[in-house]
Amino acid sequence: MGTNTTLEERKFRLTPEERASWDENGYFVRHNVFTEAENDLLTQVADAIALGKIPFPDHRIFQNALVRDGKVEASGVHAMHSIHQMNLYSPEFLERTRDPRLTDPVVDILGPDLLGLNSLYIWKPPKIGLGFPWHQDRWYTRPQFKTETTVGTWTAIDPSDIENGCLYVIPGSHKTGILEHAELEGSQQQEFRQAVGAPDEDGVAVEVPQGSVIFFDNRILHKSTDNKTKRFRRCNVAHYLSAKAERVHHKNYMRPVMWVRGKIYPTLSDGVYRDTLPSAEPK
Repeated sequence: MGTNTTLEERKFRLTPEERASWDENGYFVRHNVFTEAENDLLTQVADAIALGKIPFPDHRIFQNALVRDGKVEASGVHAMHSIHQMNLYSPEFLERTRDPRLTDPVVDILGPDLLGLNSLYIWKPPKIGLGFPWHQDRWYTRPQFKTETTVGTWTAIDPSDIENGCLYVIPGSHKTGILEHAELEGSQQQEFRQAVGAPDEDGVAVEVPQGSVIFFDNRILHKSTDNKTKRFRRCNVAHYLSAKAERVHHKNYMRPVMWVRGKIYPTLSDGVYRDTLPSAEPK
């Protein structure tokens, strides 16, 4: 999968226009990156996990909050919100995390040595799929890794638009520091907090067709809205970390990482999964 190519050999490296957008806005978009068939494979695996056909740790699976709280009735994949750490347990999702169509551009940003920080699949089902508030992904990882930023990739499994709950970003917000994040009131997905003081009026909708990928700086403020349509708005998200980052031991939780490409450095080597998918996470 091109995990050890040199800088000169990379086929999918950043264009000058993408580099300029990354530096100025904190994100850029590529269209037609993955085919419908390639994304359907991920959907089949994720749906099988949701339906209990493939074993997966329960604490990584999140139901839709409205279903979980008994406010609406739904079953199967229509009751789902997301599954986290897919690349630790699924060879299909691990292969996608290491795909050079995702990692080649990230090399231009973080350097040639990459680790996979998280991999998640989000359903956002018709009518009941909930958005999430303004937040910065770097806020969640900041206590665990010393690094300027990490990089997120957001692949559209379905067309993503304003009606079905597309991503919104605040361009340039990656330059303004990490805001405080507060707990949410009411029914909401358990894994999110809300950035305090995010200027909602500066948000820009990022509508993309199926197969597109949004590459974003994990310091950028972003959110999504509720799905008001009869369509799914599914996506696959993969986050990347420089292998040169230093791990900060956290008393409550140590986020697992997966080798993606290049070298592994001593600061993270003890906690990195390599080529063999584990049957369980380290204690």
